[in-house]
Amino acid sequence: MERRQIVVAVPARNESSTVAACIESIDLAARHVRNEVTVVLAADSCTDDTARIAESVEVTACRLSVIEGTWGSAGATRAAAVNHGLSPLGGAAPAAWIANTDADCAVPPSWLRLHATMAWSVDAIAGIVRLDPRTTEPRLLDAFDGSYRLDGGRHPHVHGANIGVSARAYRSVGGWCTSTAVGEDHVLWNALVAAGHRVRQATALSVFTSARVNSRVVGGFATDLEHLHPALVSVAHG
Repeated sequence: MERRQIVVAVPARNESSTVAACIESIDLAARHVRNEVTVVLAADSCTDDTARIAESVEVTACRLSVIEGTWGSAGATRAAAVNHGLSPLGGAAPAAWIANTDADCAVPPSWLRLHATMAWSVDAIAGIVRLDPRTTEPRLLDAFDGSYRLDGGRHPHVHGANIGVSARAYRSVGGWCTSTAVGEDHVLWNALVAAGHRVRQATALSVFTSARVNSRVVGGFATDLEHLHPALVSVAHG
């Protein structure tokens, strides 16, 4: 099925230092696809300038919407972004593709092209995350790279920061779980698998993500980084 519309859903909570670079990277990726790309930045309970900074980013290859709310969880914020992006599409919405990342991530120029290509043969894709070597403490980078499992072109990971799913499949399983404080990515992925949708976990699809080790929610990605390199926790919290 041809997917003319791509909705990129980006939740954010106090990401004023990274949100502009995130949106700029998505806009660059949008230049490499023929699809119409809409980016929805959902600012959840922000107490900084995340929304204002996001609105000030000049985009040339995509449409950008910034919404604000008090959704209270990553799942609910992701769902709000997706709903906002799909709503204007009306009857064409089921044929759309939803690409998800986070406001502390930067996507490579090929990111949306890979989404568009893989969307022809699967209902959902889970990609991988990388820590940016330019901004990550070397010991943490080594620990992460050494522990992050990759099996050739496939992998066992699921990250909300790098999931793509057809709108039809997304809606069939109820979308992002709005009541899940952490692990909403696994809840969605497991629901897609249980429903018999065609899924793929591909190493070719990657994003650079934040290497912060001060967790906002227990059990999140930053918690995993804390466990990899606990010595950094005292530095981050000091």
